[in-house]
Amino acid sequence: MALLFSFGSCGEDESSLSKAVLASAGSLSFEGTGSAPQIITVYADADWLTEVPEWITVSPASGTGMMDVTIAVSDNLRDGALDNPRRGVIVFKGATLDSRAQVIVNQMGDKFRDVKDYTVAELAALADETVVSVPNVTVMALTTEGFIVTDAQNANNVYVLGDASVSVGNKVTILGNKSSNSQSLPIVEADNIKIVSTGGEVTYPSAKDITDEVDKYNATAREFIAVSGILNGANVSVADANYTVTIIDAPASFDLASMNGHRVVVTGYFDGLAAPVVKVFAAEVEDNGIAKDIYFFEDFEWLDPWSVAGKAGRTVETDNLSATAPQLPTPKVDGKSALAALLERGYAFLRVTPATTNATECIYLQQNYLKFGKTGFQAGIILPKLEKDVPPGATAVMSFDWCPMRQGSGVIDPVNLIVIVKNGSDEMEFSIPPAGFENGQKLEWIRAEVALTGVVLTKETTITIRQTNWQLATANRYFLDNIEISSLAR
Repeated sequence: MALLFSFGSCGEDESSLSKAVLASAGSLSFEGTGSAPQIITVYADADWLTEVPEWITVSPASGTGMMDVTIAVSDNLRDGALDNPRRGVIVFKGATLDSRAQVIVNQMGDKFRDVKDYTVAELAALADETVVSVPNVTVMALTTEGFIVTDAQNANNVYVLGDASVSVGNKVTILGNKSSNSQSLPIVEADNIKIVSTGGEVTYPSAKDITDEVDKYNATAREFIAVSGILNGANVSVADANYTVTIIDAPASFDLASMNGHRVVVTGYFDGLAAPVVKVFAAEVEDNGIAKDIYFFEDFEWLDPWSVAGKAGRTVETDNLSATAPQLPTPKVDGKSALAALLERGYAFLRVTPATTNATECIYLQQNYLKFGKTGFQAGIILPKLEKDVPPGATAVMSFDWCPMRQGSGVIDPVNLIVIVKNGSDEMEFSIPPAGFENGQKLEWIRAEVALTGVVLTKETTITIRQTNWQLATANRYFLDNIEISSLAR
């Protein structure tokens, strides 16, 4: 950035400068050439001065009280051609560091002028937002949002976010910005994807099988991994494991729905850990046949846009009692609340207090799971109707992940969950074993499983999950995720 220059009298009496300065805009954007000036308003209680980069003009450069100022920029050219985009900061300043207003000025340019070529191996060490060219890399796996590429040695991989119509085996050159995911794995956000060649054959490296270590697996690179288990939606459940493997943004060509409940082997590229979920971009999914019939499955991953909008936290995974948990009606996407989206899918909710069975909101959104209750309020969930009857002779099993809440004092909320199955006037309760947490214990998910024996499950059956601690003035809060009703394949 060019040096900043101060405008205004060098002999300005500091005592006359403002104690508070504000600007009507925090940022401005200009075209690379021929951009028209823009006007903003400066608010102050006395005199103010400016500091500006040499390619920006502020008129007037100093003033008193509230005034409109005009911001102009010179053409962003070098040797007669458009230069790289540039950014500068205008400072409207008063008497102290606290009495300063900053306006960020961005001017467009040729983002890829003088861009440097990088290998896939070099990307991880680059600062985020570095402009990069990644030439002649091979497409190895596709997602709905982008694709994985590898280098010539098939040793280093990076995820590319971009909407080009590429195929596995294509060689491509990518122009874009380097960024990273939450686990610091590199990403290229592509502006331009050039297909260099098509029709190439790909050879995948030997996959690291994480099936037996899924609960403890992690990596610092996009390793090529494999896992065997049962497919539920986009999740692969591994026997006797607490963690699951989730296929991220699987393309329609995989047709995962047709393999629901099947034994599968998934190979692909590691995309990070969000306990209890290992994320993977799938390269191949091998179908080994039906393992169980699934009648209902819900992992709430589709709530992610609302989780993002509400900045919902992950209380259980982070053991953070202060994690953000907006009430279901609060976060909205395209004008629709999380609560409305759940109701549209056929869910219903119970909310009670000692005084009423129609209490105000006490159900909250976490990052793709739900939190129930607050002190003096208890809550439950009624599942959508099953899409098909459970056949006679099949023993349905209901399972879900849950966790009681811990109070600030360390006391674990007493929660005794039950599953209520109702057909007309016939109703049967199934008890879920208590958590058994000691006070002060770290929060963690518990996998509950109960055989729904002695009941008929049809498309008209009503199934409820709630606690027996009902209409009490106490705290009986809990979290819920990954609900499934299934039976062994016949």
